[in-house]
Amino acid sequence: DEFMSRIFEELDYRNEASNAAKFGELYSDRGGTAVATLPGGRGVRVPEILDGLCTENVLVMEWIEGTKLTDVGAAAAGEEKKFTAAEREENLALLELAIQCTLSQLLETGVMHADPHGGNLLKVPNDDDDDGKGSDGKSRLAYLDFGLLSTVPAQVRDGLVCAVAVLIFARDVDAVAGL
Repeated sequence: DEFMSRIFEELDYRNEASNAAKFGELYSDRGGTAVATLPGGRGVRVPEILDGLCTENVLVMEWIEGTKLTDVGAAAAGEEKKFTAAEREENLALLELAIQCTLSQLLETGVMHADPHGGNLLKVPNDDDDDGKGSDGKSRLAYLDFGLLSTVPAQVRDGLVCAVAVLIFARDVDAVAGL
């Protein structure tokens, strides 16, 4: 049963460690090979896995301090959060990066984070010891939870690109917007 096999797959921490390493090899801001396809050539933060300490039941990784994207701009109850122009620009740049990273996963590499909800995406401070290519030098995007990583076969990726191209050439704006 597909559902149960996915549940067991997500609970296998050796598998999750392997998934995080594979995702990091592609998209990490620490030298991912697919980073050049992302806006500004900047990658995303992927927690470093401490392989020697991991087992099927224990996963040990770097702690990443940040704010869930769902909480960015959250205000106290009854208060309206007002962003400065710089904060708004930075948050939009992080969202654009998340969208571009997802499209790259789906259409270019075929290695896709299968659970990219707002709680698994963080706005994190830009470290002083990295290459300084944060969204504007202040924050980066981090991905968490690699329990499920999907593989999109090349044939499916090609089919998606062709389907979208057909809609664009047909000038079916509503269909493209509905994707």
